Amino acid sequence: MEIRKAKTQGFCFGVAITVKKAEEAVERESNVTTLGQPVHNPQMVASLAAKGLKDAKSIDDVDSGTLFVRAHGLPVDVFEKAKEKNLNIIDATCPMVTKIHVQAEKLKADGYKIVVVGDPHHPEVKGTLSHVPGAWCIEGVDDIEKLPRASRVGVVVQSTYSGERFTEIVRALSAKYYEVRAVNTICTDTHNRQAEALELAKGVEVMIVVGGKTSANTKHLAELAEHNGARAYHIEGPDELDPAWFAGVKVAGLMSGASTPGWLVDDVAARMEALSRQFV
Repeated sequence: MEIRKAKTQGFCFGVAITVKKAEEAVERESNVTTLGQPVHNPQMVASLAAKGLKDAKSIDDVDSGTLFVRAHGLPVDVFEKAKEKNLNIIDATCPMVTKIHVQAEKLKADGYKIVVVGDPHHPEVKGTLSHVPGAWCIEGVDDIEKLPRASRVGVVVQSTYSGERFTEIVRALSAKYYEVRAVNTICTDTHNRQAEALELAKGVEVMIVVGGKTSANTKHLAELAEHNGARAYHIEGPDELDPAWFAGVKVAGLMSGASTPGWLVDDVAARMEALSRQFV
């Protein structure tokens, strides 16, 4: 069985920055707490926890030490509470996420009604919404008909959202509202991985996508591969690989989400190669 790997593997630059800052923080300090997973990858979360990074459900549970702000960022009110508590703050928000906040605030200042496209339950989207109070949040085209009237609409999108779906949403919004100003805030790394998923899926029978089950960008990669001709399987590690997936398969694809470390992709590749030899 031939295994074709996507060119873009391992951490995106934003996750790489976050992980580095987290590792440096726990080496330097003994009381560092994050609110939720610093990145959406179980192996990295476990590694950082083993090194001393604590996790709390709410800022109300953090009374001292350092608050580590994960890649997805945090709502504005959480930052304010952390400052009131005199916590040391290490802000490791991905620069691409910060860009969304800035663009949304600019659109609002220019008089646009803000629409944030993405999962309203995702921590990144919650953070974005906190920067533009009163904004509307939609997940898909079907949500547009429920939106109230407005003359000018400004649109930003979750950094890991599907490019194809965002295009459809902007088109539908343009059909409903007089003026729509959309800023494509899908990050470059996400765009590149999605483009590779589309291309790779055309030439493989099975696509293995490695990443955390809570990772939005990894889920979208698996969806893209599935919709473009490949049987796609979203896994978190090599132990989840099923030999039956590769029975009679001549060409398989392998790619990873933005929060997946390169060494984990290598482990999955090695396991795939070992399984493929069973069918020779």
